[in-house]
Amino acid sequence: MAATVSVIVPTRDRTALLADALRSVVLQGMRDIEVVVVNDGGADVAGVLPLGVRGMTVRLLSFPRSRGPAAARNAGLEIATGRFVAFLDDDDMYLPGHLDRALAALESTGSDAIYADCILSGDRAMPGETPGSPYHYDFPYDPDMLSVANFVPTTAVVARNPAHTAPASWFRFDPELPLLVDWSLWLRLVHDRGWSFARLSEPGVVYHREPADSSLSGGAAAQLDSLDRYEDTYRTIIARWPVPPTGRVARFRRHALTMFAIAREQLSTGAHLAPFAYEDALRVLHAGFTGRLEEDTVPTRLSAALTGTATPTIDACGPLVERVQR
Repeated sequence: MAATVSVIVPTRDRTALLADALRSVVLQGMRDIEVVVVNDGGADVAGVLPLGVRGMTVRLLSFPRSRGPAAARNAGLEIATGRFVAFLDDDDMYLPGHLDRALAALESTGSDAIYADCILSGDRAMPGETPGSPYHYDFPYDPDMLSVANFVPTTAVVARNPAHTAPASWFRFDPELPLLVDWSLWLRLVHDRGWSFARLSEPGVVYHREPADSSLSGGAAAQLDSLDRYEDTYRTIIARWPVPPTGRVARFRRHALTMFAIAREQLSTGAHLAPFAYEDALRVLHAGFTGRLEEDTVPTRLSAALTGTATPTIDACGPLVERVQR
């Protein structure tokens, strides 16, 4: 009998974090969960699995060498039996009730995919614990804004498994892209396949990241190369989904390129970017695109977000407020 939901978890050499991620799946309290763990060329994880998945179906795939997270997720999708699929990175965790809420939202809205709000935490949380971090991914859905930048983390998404209705080779992450593979897939689903996404405006995921882990944050010298890769990939993706050159999407894509230029200028002087710089810059872009911020102020606000002179924070549906860095 097929599972209700297949949770796909790519992992590599992070057994302790994987155990916590799997415990957060156990704490969902749901029956009929299938966990597909894909070991991407790392150390053996078989001994970790019983710690996190007692009483649930677990399937383990192991690559002899690393093929990257996109290929790992694709391998999990190929064998997932659930009517729905969800994603969980090995260093992140679900909050209790996340899958139940997402599945209920999929049924009530008729959407093809649901994404939950994420709590972005620089400190490790324990399974079942809700961090008090002020940083969230909590962006209202706008398919046009999705053409500007990605505001839907992979681990937040629960989707219908198209393998139950048709061959689903198109429901795959692009392993040729070095970054932004989730954004590329969402654009394909929404703009090429007509999928509908909806937001579940309740935190469902703890998304762990140290500020220095971002492509746009951390040590200046080390981050310049990462910034170049990020911008190159961004340009590759927007070229795949062209838009009219004078429209709102095109203008805000240019604002996003301004974001890269500001970050490069800051890093080239040897200075650091602000903690969680990308997340704050994304808030500026989203607020400007959705009309909660005057567009002519966007470049100045982006500079403030990236350099930390006055980091803007924007409530999901409310006005811009200033959080001054002291």
